[in-house]
Amino acid sequence: MTPIRVFVCTVGLVIALAPVAASAQDLSAEHLAAELANANAQMQGAMEQADAIEAQTQLNMANDRVIALLDSETLRQHQLDNSANGMAIEQITRALANAARQQGDFNAQNELGIAQIKAAVLVEHADATVANALAQGRPDEIANANAQSQLMHSLADTITSVMAETNMSSARLHGEQVADEIHTVGIANAENSTAMGANDLFAADVALADGQIAATSESVSGADKASEIIAHATASVRNAEAMAAEH
Repeated sequence: MTPIRVFVCTVGLVIALAPVAASAQDLSAEHLAAELANANAQMQGAMEQADAIEAQTQLNMANDRVIALLDSETLRQHQLDNSANGMAIEQITRALANAARQQGDFNAQNELGIAQIKAAVLVEHADATVANALAQGRPDEIANANAQSQLMHSLADTITSVMAETNMSSARLHGEQVADEIHTVGIANAENSTAMGANDLFAADVALADGQIAATSESVSGADKASEIIAHATASVRNAEAMAAEH
């Protein structure tokens, strides 16, 4: 029974009880007996109405709890979805970060290979120059070729050591920086999903608590309405009984 119907029935019952006081001038035994019978009938109706209110109250309480449970479960499912998405993104970015590091290592090896090729070209050219000078047998050219050869060998060593190491370190560092940038996004997304999930869980708990509060409010309101109706009917019965006892 909806609150409006309960209110209408309550008003009707109060109006129905009104003649008890209005007709108090008729003190005949027949009239007093009729008044008592009417009051008892009204009590029976009030009890039935109170039972209907109780049934509707229980239904409303159950609805409040079910709605709260559904809201809570929706929020919890949202939390699970957020967490799953956050973890998936973090795993993807982790894999991409590892690929970036591997690319950095690959680029470092390429830098070493390029340095070795450059050094080999310099050494080969220096050796060829020395060999040509020796073949011609001219001491000045031989001395000059040997001096250039020493310089080229030294330069080749520098290329394959210091310069190569610098370029390799730069390649690895670049790969690590790219990896960090990629993975940082995934980690931030996972942390954000976790935070949002915590909010969802809190909201889910609040939804359950709100449902219980609403159910309790329904219970108190229904009990008050039923008690009011029974109280009116009880007062009418007692009044009719008192009038009949006096006369």
